[in-house]
Amino acid sequence: MRPAMFQDVSRELLRQGYHIRFRPVGRSMQPTIRDGEAITVAPVSLCEVRRGDILLYSTCAGLKAHRVVKTGISEEAGAYFITRGDSSVETDAPVGAARVLGRVVSVERDGRTISLAGRRAFIRQSVFIRAFRIGRRIAAARVRIYRWRPEF
Repeated sequence: MRPAMFQDVSRELLRQGYHIRFRPVGRSMQPTIRDGEAITVAPVSLCEVRRGDILLYSTCAGLKAHRVVKTGISEEAGAYFITRGDSSVETDAPVGAARVLGRVVSVERDGRTISLAGRRAFIRQSVFIRAFRIGRRIAAARVRIYRWRPEF
């Protein structure tokens, strides 16, 4: 299925109240969602979106699923969301409410379904993501230390 067709079908199914399940490609949401794992997306009302939710939204390059780090309302554009991939350090451009398709509610890993919705999942993922980022910083610092060689 072509990406534009998949986006249109997904948008329509979510608009009608159905859940969709598919395998996204990419590493921007690691460690929460690994490349190729199946995710389930549910319809979401914009007033229900909270910081920590993972939204599926449309971009000019296709669909993207990233975590909400900030919500806001502007007079010109209305409701908007600032998102970021869990393995990213920079936030994405603001996402307008009209571009939001749904909320990622679960991921399938090793034959298990892991819930990504609710307060308990938010706390668990927050701790896991912080530990993942600290581990990456330590690994990067080790590389810098090993590359430095004193001159004698």
